[in-house]
Amino acid sequence: MQRITLAAVIFLALLVYPGTVLAEITFTFKGAPAEVRIRVGAVSGVTTVVHAVPLSLSGDGTPISGAPAGVAIEVSTRRETSREMNQAYYIVTADSSVPLSSGLDTIPFTKISWTSQDGDIPAGRFDGTSAQVIRDLTRARWSISDRLTFIYDNDQAVPAGTYTGTVTYTIWIP
Repeated sequence: MQRITLAAVIFLALLVYPGTVLAEITFTFKGAPAEVRIRVGAVSGVTTVVHAVPLSLSGDGTPISGAPAGVAIEVSTRRETSREMNQAYYIVTADSSVPLSSGLDTIPFTKISWTSQDGDIPAGRFDGTSAQVIRDLTRARWSISDRLTFIYDNDQAVPAGTYTGTVTYTIWIP
């Protein structure tokens, strides 16, 4: 079993009232697969997803969508030989194990879910672990891509502040 790991990050910020995450990594080498790529966010610049929650609504249960909506995610692999039809198997995981924080106050990533524009990356919810499977074993000729919108549950009152955290997405070849 050959394991190759590449990671991309997305920064999530939750503003309790007081652009876009970019990470693209390409790994090219001899052998199979010939290329593995993951991109999360905009093509240029840094994408930060922001959920603005007025303090008066903090914890009232009204879900708050992050901005920007429709954060791009693209995952691709390509084998070197045409004999294998340029297909490779891969798994995409997310590490949301470190909660969002503002000073000593925290919000677990389990309070954030996402919707999927077309289902290539299924809709879901962060589970707060270091290796949550976001896209199960997949065989693809080149790439899958989707646009995700992140949603904060807003079901717990939290102190005012700017809560920031990072989710790291990883593609690996089993």
